[in-house]
Amino acid sequence: KDSEKYFKEVESKLLEETDYLLEVKQSKEAAASCAHIENVLFPNYYEDLSSERIITMDWMEGEHLSEFVKHNTDQGLANKLGQALWDYYMYQMHHLKKVNADPHPGNFLVSKKGEIIAIDFGCVKEIPKEFYDPYSRLFMQENLDNPKNFKEILLELDVLKENDPIEEEAFFNNMFHELLSLFMFPFNQEEFDFSDKKFFGKIAEMGEMYSKNTKLRKYNANRGSTHFIYVNRTNFGFYNLMHMLKAKDIKVFNYKKYL
Repeated sequence: KDSEKYFKEVESKLLEETDYLLEVKQSKEAAASCAHIENVLFPNYYEDLSSERIITMDWMEGEHLSEFVKHNTDQGLANKLGQALWDYYMYQMHHLKKVNADPHPGNFLVSKKGEIIAIDFGCVKEIPKEFYDPYSRLFMQENLDNPKNFKEILLELDVLKENDPIEEEAFFNNMFHELLSLFMFPFNQEEFDFSDKKFFGKIAEMGEMYSKNTKLRKYNANRGSTHFIYVNRTNFGFYNLMHMLKAKDIKVFNYKKYL
């Protein structure tokens, strides 16, 4: 019941990923918009040599991120790559209002000079203002600590509904507060250690706990803006990349120098 809009969101993105002409356009836009971010490189794309079935781009020399992390012992290099990834994603989210929504290690290479090379823009999620504004307020500790503000934001994002029964509203309010307080924790620090196993262990434990929660089956869990699907996919994938790198001392607000 009421789940059709979520399937439509996924369907639209799957169809976009098969549109090579769109991917070339998105790739060129991302490369042009993010070219000034330190230690992040992009290939050139060639529209006149591309078509509905072929994308032509520069061959980029580098090692897949998933292979790099298996042997890297240079913490300084891991931190450098992690900072580049962090700045790249935060700049997209907070300035461009669109993100590369497929952040798995196969879409990134590490160059011999220690730079991140982004090579796949088939899945790009645009973030409309009506979602971005309340969503960005969830990043602020002051709103997580203020029950009135927090509830208003959840209502804006369709997580809570005006006609929710009291028990159901309390359940989802508490659940999202617990999840977001943990997930947003790095955004309220000056620096963060993404190699922290305890932090990622807590995320895994909480996910496991709620996946087994019987009340989620009892209540109408079709709630929340459709934009959460790919924004959350991006965030969790992005966190995973940072954890794979074991990046430490990441300056959380460093991306602002590129704005």
